[in-house]
Amino acid sequence: MPSNTAIIIDPYNDFLHPRGKLNGLLADSLKETDTITHLKELVTAARLHKIPIYYGLHQQCKAGFIAGSNHATPLQKSQKENVAFQEGSWGVDIYEGLEPSLENGDVVVSKHWSSSSFHSTDLDYQLRQRDITNLVMGGLTSNTCLESTARYAYEFGYHVTMLKDTTAGFTKEQKDAATEIVWPLFAHEVKRVGEWIKTL
Repeated sequence: MPSNTAIIIDPYNDFLHPRGKLNGLLADSLKETDTITHLKELVTAARLHKIPIYYGLHQQCKAGFIAGSNHATPLQKSQKENVAFQEGSWGVDIYEGLEPSLENGDVVVSKHWSSSSFHSTDLDYQLRQRDITNLVMGGLTSNTCLESTARYAYEFGYHVTMLKDTTAGFTKEQKDAATEIVWPLFAHEVKRVGEWIKTL
């Protein structure tokens, strides 16, 4: 059983595909970092080395989403207003080339409500069942769901490696602040995907 795994956060079409509802907010950062190419490199290397990938996905918008919620976050309210990540839509399909593979032992965990794929999900349970201790992480966005998930991993005692060219932000400044200033404060390692692949 591998002690290493990759975690990819929110690789939805709505974020990554040019026709995605939220792509316009990320387009400049995705282009500058060549994020999709690097995410595909992460997936390819994981498959080659039989490293399972865990997918942390955002809750999807549907009838009754956050109904009766007295403490919904601004992002949850925005998601509802914009019908982002709509359940059953093409927008919540995982971007082509990044899809999970049962043959590789990939796992899609229960969906997160706010930012962290650990909070109120089964991610920690799934990882501990497989004695996984080392996480390499990429996905979206750099200073929200990806960073929040990585911070939880750090607090739970996992070894955290962040891949700074497999992510994007709503602005270049937000992405750069996350990858260059904030991530090194808690992550054990911050690398480019090519640097990580050389260690395999």
